[in-house]
Amino acid sequence: MIATVAFAACDPQSKATPPASPSPAASPASSASPVAAPSGSPVAAVPAGKADALAGKWTGAEGTSLNVTKKGDKYSIEIANLDGPQTFEGTAKGDVIEFTRKGKTETIKAATGAETGMKGFEKETNCVVVTKGSEGYCKK
Repeated sequence: MIATVAFAACDPQSKATPPASPSPAASPASSASPVAAPSGSPVAAVPAGKADALAGKWTGAEGTSLNVTKKGDKYSIEIANLDGPQTFEGTAKGDVIEFTRKGKTETIKAATGAETGMKGFEKETNCVVVTKGSEGYCKK
C-alpha cells in the first residue's frame, strides 16, 4: 500500500490539476490588462476633442468676452473684462480646459445658458462657464 501511495503521489495528473486552476485565473487577468490599456488610450483622445470644442470666441455680459485658441497641445485663453484683456495658458483635462489665474486653478467647461447661472443667458444653448453665476460666456 505504501508503494501505491508513493506511486500516486508521483502521478503527473495530480500535479497538473493544481496548476491548471491558477492558469485560467491568470488568463482573465492577463486579458483584462490589455483590454484596459487600449481603452485608456482612446479615452485620452476623446476628451481632447471635447476640449477642442471649447475653442472660439465667446461673448459674456457687459462687454466681456472669452477667446480660446488651440496652440499645439495647449490653449491660449484671453479673457477681456472691465479691467482689460488678460491672457493665460490652458491644458485639456478631460472635457474641460484648466488654467491658472491669480494662483487659483480655474476651468472652462461647456454649459447651457442656465448652467452658467448668468442672468440673460437662460435660453442660450451653446455656452461655457468658468465661475457659475459670475463668469459665463455664450456663442449666439
